Amino acid sequence: MIRRLWFSLPKLIRFMLTHIANGMVLGCVFLFIMIWWDVAGLGTLLEKDSSGLATAVLFFQTSMTFGAVSMGIAVMGLGED
Repeated sequence: MIRRLWFSLPKLIRFMLTHIANGMVLGCVFLFIMIWWDVAGLGTLLEKDSSGLATAVLFFQTSMTFGAVSMGIAVMGLGED
């Protein structure tokens, strides 16, 4: 059912959603590595937040940024048909 819904979407929408998702995953991996290696004390700083809100907001904003950049690069690389 999901496959049928996915292929019922217009080709350009599928193209954009695919590139946004790829960028979001790349952004989350990038941020996870920065936290893991404690770049600029980021991991230590996030450990002190007991609610986890800072981590959630940081992951959300980073994934949105990387997703938008990925989609922008993909759209600019389309060229003219």
